[in-house]
Amino acid sequence: MDIISSRYAESLFELAKEEGTIAKYQKDMLKVQEVFQIDSSFVQFFSHVAIKDEVKINLLDKSFKDQISVYVLNFLKLLVSKRRMKYILEICKNFQSLSNDYFGIKVGKIYSAYDIDKEELLRIEKAISQKEKTKVQLKLVIDQSLIGGIKVEIENHIYDNSLSYKLESLRNELLRK
Repeated sequence: MDIISSRYAESLFELAKEEGTIAKYQKDMLKVQEVFQIDSSFVQFFSHVAIKDEVKINLLDKSFKDQISVYVLNFLKLLVSKRRMKYILEICKNFQSLSNDYFGIKVGKIYSAYDIDKEELLRIEKAISQKEKTKVQLKLVIDQSLIGGIKVEIENHIYDNSLSYKLESLRNELLRK
C-alpha cells in the first residue's frame, strides 16, 4: 500500500519538477487532501467498484475544475481509472513530503492548551526556523494536558516550554533534594 502511494506521488512530483510547477501542484494537492479529509465517505465513494468511472470522473470535473491545475485533475482521473483512489490521502501526504524536502522545509507540530492566532504561530515558526536553520511549518494541535505554554516537535527535536513540563521538572528537582 505504501509502495503504491509513494510511486504515484513520485510520478506526480517528477511531472511537477519537469513543468517547474512544484509549488502550484503542492497547493493543489493540499486542496485535494483537505477535500478528501472532510468526510471518509468521499474516499469510499471514489473507491467503490459498483459506481461507474464516468460518474466519478464527472464529479471530479464538477468539483475541481478551475480550482486545481489540469494535470492534477487528470492525475485524479487516472487514479479513478486505475482503481487507486483508496490511496489518495497517502498519495497527497507523500507528495507534500517530497515537495517539502525539495524546498528544504521541515514540518512539525505545535502543541498548546489553547488556540494560537495566525500571527503568533508565524512568530513561533520564525523562531524555530532560526534554531533549526531551515524553514519550518507547524501544525497546531490542542492538548489540554499542557495546562499552559507550548511544546514543539520537529523530527527528533522537542522544544518543550509547557507549564506541565516546567511543573514536572520542578517536582523532579524537589524530589532529588
